[in-house]
Amino acid sequence: MANPNFPFFDLTRQYQEIKGEVLERVNQIFEKQTFILGQEVTDFEQEIASYIGVKFALTCGSGTDALVLALKAMGVGAGDEVITSPFSFFASASSILLAGAKPVFADIDLESFNLDPSQIESKITSKTKAIMPVHLFGQTAEMEPLMALSRKTGIPIVEDFAQSIGAKYHNLQSGGMGLMGATSFYPTKNLGGAGEGGLVTTNDSQLADKVKLLRAHGMKVRYTHDILGWNSRMDALQVAVCRVKLRHLDRLVSRRQALARQYQEALGPLEKKNKIRLPKTLGGRFHVWNQFTVLVENRDQVRAALEQKGIPTDIFYPKTIPAQPVFKAMGGYNENEFPISQFAASRALALPIFPELRDQEQLSVIKALEEILA
Repeated sequence: MANPNFPFFDLTRQYQEIKGEVLERVNQIFEKQTFILGQEVTDFEQEIASYIGVKFALTCGSGTDALVLALKAMGVGAGDEVITSPFSFFASASSILLAGAKPVFADIDLESFNLDPSQIESKITSKTKAIMPVHLFGQTAEMEPLMALSRKTGIPIVEDFAQSIGAKYHNLQSGGMGLMGATSFYPTKNLGGAGEGGLVTTNDSQLADKVKLLRAHGMKVRYTHDILGWNSRMDALQVAVCRVKLRHLDRLVSRRQALARQYQEALGPLEKKNKIRLPKTLGGRFHVWNQFTVLVENRDQVRAALEQKGIPTDIFYPKTIPAQPVFKAMGGYNENEFPISQFAASRALALPIFPELRDQEQLSVIKALEEILA
């Protein structure tokens, strides 16, 4: 078995490019010794709110916490239901459970890997309190029909944009279209820190105030706890790293888009022969390519063959969320109700796509696939 000649994802290359900026910022934090909240966090929240185009952006401890905070701020809790995708990272659904509510799944559209709007209305009941589209792999869900459904039913939208910061839907920014949004600054995200971190977005001042309370033990005045919250504060060191990377985000996304185009052009002949299915940028979208996920038959065998050639890959996601043991143990969920998600989970294979990936490295991925799938 060959060792990979290059990694699936490599943050060390990016760090070497921005090392001076990061260390300068981090050193300023140490000099001031203001590690929790404070001006650094406030400045970043204003900068990222401006970037996304929302009035309020509130940092928190993780992307999962961001989802829970958003749901709890909206009053979602026991006896409520939230509709979301069965094909996503586990946190999209676990956050609903952590808020005390029940996840209800609707199947995806295979072209985008995102919620299929036509599948949602039949899932709505009197208990439905939110719809949570997941903007997976860097492309937004089909938001126009979702927002129309939201207006028709009065059910708000909470965007899970953990993989799509900077993505757009007809010039509307990911994270700025729903009543609330939640994202992650996990290191592998397009905008990632050096540890955990998350963000809640909204244009509603009352919801923003509620998030501020919830993330700090329900405390507005020191040692006076108005509501039950918990500790979910993004520390200033993580914020400092993200502030630096935010300045480079558009450039880094542009490189991801170039790599995606190169994959699509080079692998197009294989797709015409039905050997592979390539991800697409749908109409009116600005795709930021957090992942480049193809669909192939005999996925595990193809992956093993690539590994033999020293080509790293990953799988997002090998199981649908309803197929996870925790959901099977709960009962009431049938993974077979979501055939498109099952199809994607059985064939999805992520190819390396990070801004510092070298053209020659990408070419080796392409050549290996051509040899294996010929």
